[in-house]
Amino acid sequence: MKHLFVMLLFAVFIAAPLTASAQKANTIDEIVASTDSSQCIGCHTDIHENWSKSWHAKSITDPRSLRTFRTFILKGVDKNKNPEVKRTMLRDMCLMCHAPAALNASDELAVQIAGLVVTAADEKDAAKKEAALKELSKLDINCITCHGVKTPGGLVEGHPPAPPEPNTIFGPGDAKNPPHKDFGFNTVKSENMKKSEFCMACHHGCPPGLSSKECPTQWSVYQEHYIAHGGKQTCQDCHMKGKGGESHRFPGIYEKEFAATAIDLTLTATPTRHFDHLKDIMMPAVVMNVQLKNNSPHDLPHG
Repeated sequence: MKHLFVMLLFAVFIAAPLTASAQKANTIDEIVASTDSSQCIGCHTDIHENWSKSWHAKSITDPRSLRTFRTFILKGVDKNKNPEVKRTMLRDMCLMCHAPAALNASDELAVQIAGLVVTAADEKDAAKKEAALKELSKLDINCITCHGVKTPGGLVEGHPPAPPEPNTIFGPGDAKNPPHKDFGFNTVKSENMKKSEFCMACHHGCPPGLSSKECPTQWSVYQEHYIAHGGKQTCQDCHMKGKGGESHRFPGIYEKEFAATAIDLTLTATPTRHFDHLKDIMMPAVVMNVQLKNNSPHDLPHG
């Protein structure tokens, strides 16, 4: 709990300059206008299809996330006696990664978004619940969230995700004859998108200097238990591997087939009998032998 408290304070500290300097949006539609990726679908149909089935596509609207945010709002904020603890903290902490576009929200809009989260999680009226989900879905991680930034968090531990650069698309390709210019975007090659550090800004979240024992995130475990022992694979090597190239589905531990690639499991079961001396009966039993090997670059389960 101590380290969690430190992390929360750290998150507020690093988010403050970012939220203070950005131009504030007063409606969700204003935010969407600067992060809209709908025009990407026409040329990147397969990528969009993969993304639509990913956890990124429901980064704020996934039921588990919604319930966690709901509890944070109702228990961690509303019942907190500190007047400095407000619903805007959802924007400054949780949504920093789950909905980076919301970092441009004004305080009033941040409170509105928090209200939508509670409605989407708890509302009994199906129509109101669906309407809240529809609004929140506009903030889910999309193409611009990743391809609109060159160096999220400056690729430095302890920095929050960077906001998108206006009218710019970053990608790992050579950026020759980019078609994006026809849609008003500059195309810039970014080698950073191939690095694990690109993912670190959101899949770490600890203050600098904490070990994996103190803050066991995907990143800290990956660095200490894999890279430090000669590991070479990046996050993208595993989580973007797909047929014929890169996949934007980003499979994780919750996908059975993908999880099976990370674990070697051998299980043997030997039938026997067990005497229950309390009931004075002999009953059938099984002796289990389980051998489990983690082949992934970080602890499991993680996600």
